[in-house]
Amino acid sequence: MQYDVIIAGSGPAGASTALHLAHIAPEVAQRTLILEKAQHPRPKLCGGGLLQDGEFILRRLGMDVAEVPHVEVKEAHFRFEGRGFFIARQPVSFRVFARDLFDKWLIDTARKRGIALREETRVLKVVPHNAGVTVETNNGTYTARAVVGADGSLSAVRRAVPGTRTGHTARLLEFYIPPEHTPATDQDKGIFDYKVIGQGVQGYVWDFPMLIDGRPARNRGIFDLCMYDTPRQDLRPVLRQAIAQDGIDPETYPLLSHPIRWFDPADSFAAPHILLVGDAAGVDPSYGEGISFALGYGELAAHELKSAFAQNDFSFTGYKARILNSRMGVILKRRRNLAAMLYGIRTPNIQRLIWWRLNFLLKWYVENFLIDWAK
Repeated sequence: MQYDVIIAGSGPAGASTALHLAHIAPEVAQRTLILEKAQHPRPKLCGGGLLQDGEFILRRLGMDVAEVPHVEVKEAHFRFEGRGFFIARQPVSFRVFARDLFDKWLIDTARKRGIALREETRVLKVVPHNAGVTVETNNGTYTARAVVGADGSLSAVRRAVPGTRTGHTARLLEFYIPPEHTPATDQDKGIFDYKVIGQGVQGYVWDFPMLIDGRPARNRGIFDLCMYDTPRQDLRPVLRQAIAQDGIDPETYPLLSHPIRWFDPADSFAAPHILLVGDAAGVDPSYGEGISFALGYGELAAHELKSAFAQNDFSFTGYKARILNSRMGVILKRRRNLAAMLYGIRTPNIQRLIWWRLNFLLKWYVENFLIDWAK
């Protein structure tokens, strides 16, 4: 079966690519197919946080996130050993969604706008050739002029792109506290606690509000960037110790883990007839933020595809520059530099200096140089 574009993956990056194609190149969108290995609504491990940058992108597509049930986080707290700073933005600092509902909303909107979707179809192999790409799946073989890899951190499409680097994958461990065990307080606060840096973890523990079946619950977890080549800690005891003061034993609940591929400007993002977006390309290394950047990648990829069909040139040699020179790319580079600095400091006294004495500078930098890139 022949298409102009095949998008592997129907998460935010894949849906955003399709939605932007429908917006700027409807003639290409009509010959676009999304392949999804599962069936919506499908579970997706993710903190579910969406910053306002993601809202800016969706708003330009005529979409309102208020249509999807979520929690509004008024204050985002960042701290190390009890001290740091918080950010309170208007109308919210960020929103927390259940990814199964959020992703279904995105893909349902894409389908309403004319994008074809084939579920329960797993991409097994991608073979580029002079005329395009052959995509082998568990449900047959497809061909297209271009393939977009939106199939996550363990992307099958990425394996077909020469020059992509191995590694660059963070670890996450999370669990959900159900409504019956969730206190009614602090449902409008999200917490990033960096005290685990002193225990050899290149990251933080988090505490986010969330909804389970429409009722208030909590999402707790730990993020380890794994940027530096140091002995990897077992995250389970570190997480247990980090939240012991809250009277919570994470072993009481099902512990879930998943990787996140983080952005490296030296990486490859394309090959002839192939583009990478979202986690397949690499998202924020500092906080592990993925949804907003996945939406941003989709917008850039759609413009790259529109140019390719207009010029009949599918080499995609300019895609990397399009990413790196975009506002999103600039912010990703800044966040990578911040992560390299922050997680490279293993001396607790220096961390205390940053978080306790220089926290006003860190807050100023975050508010003025790391967000609002999609505004």
